[in-house]
Amino acid sequence: MLSTKRAYLRPLESSDFELLLEMYLEPDSNKYIAPLKDRSPEFYLIFLQTKQQQNQKEMGFWVAVEKASDQIIGTVNLNTYAPLAITHIGCHLRSAFWGKSYATELLSTMIKYGFEERDLPCIHGVFERDNLASRRLMKKLGFSFYRKEFVNEVPLEVYRLTIDEYQSS
Repeated sequence: MLSTKRAYLRPLESSDFELLLEMYLEPDSNKYIAPLKDRSPEFYLIFLQTKQQQNQKEMGFWVAVEKASDQIIGTVNLNTYAPLAITHIGCHLRSAFWGKSYATELLSTMIKYGFEERDLPCIHGVFERDNLASRRLMKKLGFSFYRKEFVNEVPLEVYRLTIDEYQSS
C-alpha cells in the first residue's frame, strides 16, 4: 500500500463506486476532463468497472483515502494514456478536498512509485490547455513543458519529468 503524510492509496473496490459516482457528478468535477464531461451515471459506472478490471492486469488506478477521517479523497492514476501511448499521472479529487494540497502530495507519491518501484524512464502529465491549475501543479512537481497535442479535437498540453530530472532534484 502506498501512503503519504495525510493519506493512503489502495486499489479501487466496487464498494467505492457510489461515492466516486457522486464525485464525478459534482459541478466542475470534470470541467477540464473532456472524456468524462457531462456523462451519465451509467457511463461513470462502466468507467470505474473498466478501471477495476485494468487494475487486475497492471495496478494503475488507486483510491486516495484521508488517514485522519478514513474518507475517500478521490482517485489517483499512473497508467498508459492510450491516445498518446505515454505513461501519465493524474488525480481526481472530491470538491471537499480541493485547495488543500492533496493533489501535490498524492502525485508526489505516484512519481516516486513510478521511478523507484516501476523503473519508468519518464512520467507525463496531460491536461487541457485551459486548465491553469494543472499547469501550475505540473510545474510545482518538477515537470517541464514537452509538447502540445490534440486528442479528439481537444487541445492538450503534455508535461514530462524524466528519471534523470527526478534524481537530480
